Amino acid sequence: MSNANEEYIKAIVNGDNPGLQRIYEDFLPRIRYLVTTNGGREADAQDVFQNAIILIYEKAKKPDFKLSSGFYTLLHGICRNLWGNRLQKKSFKEVTIPEQLKYSSEDDVQADIEQLEEQNVFWESFRQLGADCQKLLRLFFDKEKMDKITQLMGFGSVSYTKKRKFQCKEKLVELVKSDARFEELKTKD
Repeated sequence: MSNANEEYIKAIVNGDNPGLQRIYEDFLPRIRYLVTTNGGREADAQDVFQNAIILIYEKAKKPDFKLSSGFYTLLHGICRNLWGNRLQKKSFKEVTIPEQLKYSSEDDVQADIEQLEEQNVFWESFRQLGADCQKLLRLFFDKEKMDKITQLMGFGSVSYTKKRKFQCKEKLVELVKSDARFEELKTKD
């Protein structure tokens, strides 16, 4: 792996703002061109680019991560797959990506893309909950004990906290299931 490639990965993993700025300056115009010449808008390009950076971050944090290509090859391949996936979902039919433009890797990039989509549906639904539900569920996700959550939330009893947690989880499930992407993701399993 070349020094520049290592620097890009380190910038992403460490959240290095100047390094991330350089990645945006060096590569966003190319990804913008990829997306806008294939039916997308500027906002779509930004979204695809940011999701690709998130995927690279998640991959690079794994101890067995090895960059087997150039950084741009990885970024471009992930962006191409993300955008192709989005086009496919918009049109509800198979999108044909020319073979020479497809990205291949030992990693299952498609599975990563689907996982990212699932996370997006979950967190977008989560943000639609009221502030109290968000706070209660975050404490629960952080594995706080019920008596501690009761105290932090200012509730009168642990049984009321359990009831509220159940109600908040039910509302979250309802929001996730009402998202149009939920059925598409469910059928992939």
